[in-house]
Amino acid sequence: MKRLLAPALLLPVLLTACSSDPGLSEQYRYTPPTVVATNNTSEMDKPYDLAWARAERWFADKQLPLQSNARSSGLLAAEQTNFADGLDYLDCGSGGSKVAIEAPTLRVNLIITENLGKTVATVNVKGSTSVSFIDSDGSHVPAPSITPVCVSNGKLEEELMAALAD
Repeated sequence: MKRLLAPALLLPVLLTACSSDPGLSEQYRYTPPTVVATNNTSEMDKPYDLAWARAERWFADKQLPLQSNARSSGLLAAEQTNFADGLDYLDCGSGGSKVAIEAPTLRVNLIITENLGKTVATVNVKGSTSVSFIDSDGSHVPAPSITPVCVSNGKLEEELMAALAD
């Protein structure tokens, strides 16, 4: 019995030791975000033209330049590099005290369609960023070996849908 118990007790210790990097201090660790479910589709009792105009105004108010404004296909697409407010809308993970998650690139695709007399809006939010280490003199040293992940936190979808439905 003791022979079986010893390996069983040793296994969790070995797994814990292998899963952490003892040479890397917590202040230099990057932790990816946790994905959360977001509501990205809304059906409205509003005319298509009104929803389209409100969407254009919303993008302009947020200073998100439109890359595509194709009314015939219903697509509004925007991208902003180094978007100062990007981390308000994206969760790009977290880092220790010596890790800087830079202002991300934010990409937003909004598709507006008509369906059975109602206007349907679907928004997709994506982003990317870079990670730097903060050196002792305060300078940022790029960390290209870290591939950060950015996911929507749902705030942009909520704000945009509220503006369309207002």
